[in-house]
Formats: sequence, structure tokens, C-alpha cells
Amino acid sequence: MPPAPTSVSASSTFVSQPQCGNPRGIHARATDHAVRRFAKRTVGVIVDEGMDDTAALAELGRRGVNVRWVRQTLSKFGGIGVANQAQAVIVNGLKLVIRSGAVVTVLAKNQMREPRAPDEAPAPTARCVLHADYRP
Repeated sequence: MPPAPTSVSASSTFVSQPQCGNPRGIHARATDHAVRRFAKRTVGVIVDEGMDDTAALAELGRRGVNVRWVRQTLSKFGGIGVANQAQAVIVNGLKLVIRSGAVVTVLAKNQMREPRAPDEAPAPTARCVLHADYRP
């Protein structure tokens, strides 16, 4: 049986646009906060929450996190969202939140949990494609 006709005109219905990728190589700006949250939620390197983001990045660098590489990677994947005018990009279980052309934070469904004591801290391991090349 054919579907019943609707009273909604075709021009008022939502038509999803396919993503066009990033053919022009647009990059998003990765904020200090996004880099900090990436390190916390995916690599498991936690710094004092009382520190501002700039001081936290310096501490992450001292702990062996390649901050420059993380920023470049977030910028590259965030650029896909900027090129497609998206508010977020999901890559391997990570949600990169985009505002005004910048990756402002990183959310993870299965994030690394904070250790109870410093001696119980797990070693950083690759947990997703964004830091598959991560070497502590």
C-alpha cells in the first residue's frame, strides 16, 4: 500500500546535507582548555584543577605529553567540523566541541578515571586514533 500523502510541503522538510570532508585543508584553532581536557580524558594525565590552562599545559609538557602534537591533531580533526559548519566532531569515541572556529573542549564517553593516589596512576596508553602515536 503506498504511503498516505502529507500536507507538509517538500520545501519545508529538512534535508540532510552530506559532509563534504575537508577538501581545502581548513584547520580549527585548538584552545589550551581542549588540549588539557584531551590529556585528562583520553591519555589519563591529570593536573591540578586549580591551575589555569596555560600553567596546566606547561605541567603536561613536564610530564611528557607532546602538547604540540595534541594541539595539531585536535586542529586537524576540528577542521573537518569547521569546514562543514558543525558544532562538534566525533572521532573514535571523542567529541570535539567547536565554537567560532575553535575546538574548545574534548568529551569522552569512556574516559580514563582519576586515580585515587599518585602511586596508583596507570601508565599513559593509546586509547583512540587521535593519540595512537602517543609515546610517553
